[in-house]
Amino acid sequence: MSTPSGNSDQTRRDIQQTRAELGETVAALAAKTNVKSRARSKATTAVGGLRGRVTEAGQSAKTRATQLARTVSQKVSQRVTSVEQKSQHTIGAIQGSAKAGAQTTGKAESSVVTSARAMTTKIGSSVRTQPLPVLAITGTAATLAVITYRHRRSR
Repeated sequence: MSTPSGNSDQTRRDIQQTRAELGETVAALAAKTNVKSRARSKATTAVGGLRGRVTEAGQSAKTRATQLARTVSQKVSQRVTSVEQKSQHTIGAIQGSAKAGAQTTGKAESSVVTSARAMTTKIGSSVRTQPLPVLAITGTAATLAVITYRHRRSR
């Protein structure tokens, strides 16, 4: 029995196609049974997702830190301005007291001491509300006032 050449070619193509399909099926089954490869694939996916979340959290933290720094800077600037104004007022009051004290004989020192005590009380209340900036600026102002008083007194 001889088969026509057309039928044998068709049969060969069918066999090749069946072999290809069988090969794909075997490869798919092998991939499903390859636990190591599947674990690597899942790990890679998980790592990628984790990296994305870490990057997002880092950017969020950086943005929040920048916002907080701006807010703190603005508040410090406002307090410094307030303390500067109060210290200028205090310096003026101390200078006025020093002048008044220098004009009166004998009572000059007690007048300055009284004035200094009053200013100390006033500064104390300011320090309770805004401790650090007030202490720094008021200390500088008081030092300047004492130096000015002593300098004028020694003339």
